[in-house]
Amino acid sequence: MLAPGKSSQASHDTQSTRIRLAFWGLLALTALARLPGINRPLLGNFSTKSVVYAMIARNWVEGRAGLFYPTLDCLVGGKRSLHMIELPVSAYLSGGLWRLFGGSLDVWGRATAVAFSVGSVAWLFVLVRRRHGVAAAFGAATALSLSPISIVYGQNFMLEASLVFLTVATLDGFDRWLEGARLPWLLASAVCFGLLLLTKIYMVVLLLPLAATALRADRPAPEDSAAGRKLGGARSVGAPLAAAALAVVPAVLWCVHVMRTAAPDRPLADRVYWSLQGSADGHRPPDPLLADPDFYRQMLDDLTGVTLTPIGFGLLLAGFLNRRWRRYGPWLLAMAILVALLPRKFYAMNYYGMVLLPPLCILVGLGCQVVWQGVRPGRKATAGLLLAAAALSLRYAARPAFVTPHDDRAVVAAGRAIQQRTAEGEPVVTMHGACIDLLYYCNRPGWNLEPDVPDPHAVLDAHRRQGARYLVVAGAQASTERPGWLDSDSLVVVGDGFGIYALDRRPGGRAR
Repeated sequence: MLAPGKSSQASHDTQSTRIRLAFWGLLALTALARLPGINRPLLGNFSTKSVVYAMIARNWVEGRAGLFYPTLDCLVGGKRSLHMIELPVSAYLSGGLWRLFGGSLDVWGRATAVAFSVGSVAWLFVLVRRRHGVAAAFGAATALSLSPISIVYGQNFMLEASLVFLTVATLDGFDRWLEGARLPWLLASAVCFGLLLLTKIYMVVLLLPLAATALRADRPAPEDSAAGRKLGGARSVGAPLAAAALAVVPAVLWCVHVMRTAAPDRPLADRVYWSLQGSADGHRPPDPLLADPDFYRQMLDDLTGVTLTPIGFGLLLAGFLNRRWRRYGPWLLAMAILVALLPRKFYAMNYYGMVLLPPLCILVGLGCQVVWQGVRPGRKATAGLLLAAAALSLRYAARPAFVTPHDDRAVVAAGRAIQQRTAEGEPVVTMHGACIDLLYYCNRPGWNLEPDVPDPHAVLDAHRRQGARYLVVAGAQASTERPGWLDSDSLVVVGDGFGIYALDRRPGGRAR
């Protein structure tokens, strides 16, 4: 027989091994839930956002744009246009990996998002375990891993997966340093916060939970911590708040750069396609949508569906029975402020819900702790709940994450066909609804022509005079919904779901 001490140690070692195996299994599940669509083209759900960042990365890697001038293939004034809203850090990371290792830019963009997703789940687990224990940690991390929007946008060439990672890293590093960890934790937190603000300036609302964390009354005094004594009292409230303030400086400089570039008297102003100023002007508070009951219905519908699923939402409500939820009140308030400032974004584009996930998933974890302590379900019940959560998640996520819509399936082939007929850098006109994804796959500068544009012949004639010889049409506009003004006599290439039209060079520019 083992001595009592040895028996206790053996039991502890067995439990630790099980926790490690479950943790690594959760990370594997996170990756596996996002890998099936990794080699899929950037088409379908919010494809315009994906190809915007893919265009920016490609133009930077291929030397057509500087790092601080994110550039699209959409022509404005005869030149590639500028996307002066954010500095897309993760998109540049994907582009850098593509330049170093080759392969497909689309795959690198998706792989970067998957890596950030796995990292976010791992870091959230560590944060919640340190604060609240194993049950809460697994609940929070599993909620983030299986959130439908986390699966959909956590494998897409978008910035949202990096936002989740940088948010968790910022708050955890900040919190660790205040609790006695070494100075590199504070520095890492400041760097992550700086990158977060460069990526999306509206995440400045995180200053609220950062300030609340620094001002918490139950922090140890500097003399109570060996690390604090070593730093000579640097654990005062001023030090972490100063680090957070310094992290804001790069974002402020970026905003100044954006405003100067887009100013009417600046030489590049005419090339600005989207600007931070334009975005801000379009979302001046208070937004009338906040008075619309349908906005709150939609938010609740998203929370119980694509954001957390009904199971996750139920556990979130249970989390409020755990008194520890108050610790996250400032974080939740910051997210509420963000929603109030940008209600139309959250109403119309569910990927904005990604920034809400970290605090919501922590509440789910606290709810799991309440349920597990009260009910103490066995392994079978726990496994059944996990399977039900996974099934609900896939119900919401599978189609937008892994299925290319029928109208989009001809886009890649159409892009390849026009590349065979045009020289590199030659402008083209594309038509695929209101999206610019076809222009990205043409790998040419140009314009996207919407099917219902007024006086299409005048528009085509203007593009022809700027050097365009072809109009590429894909999807429904190439077959079932072809606009009447498209003249079949000018059709020079017919493919499965796409067509290429030659633009007549006669005065008047009518396609024949």
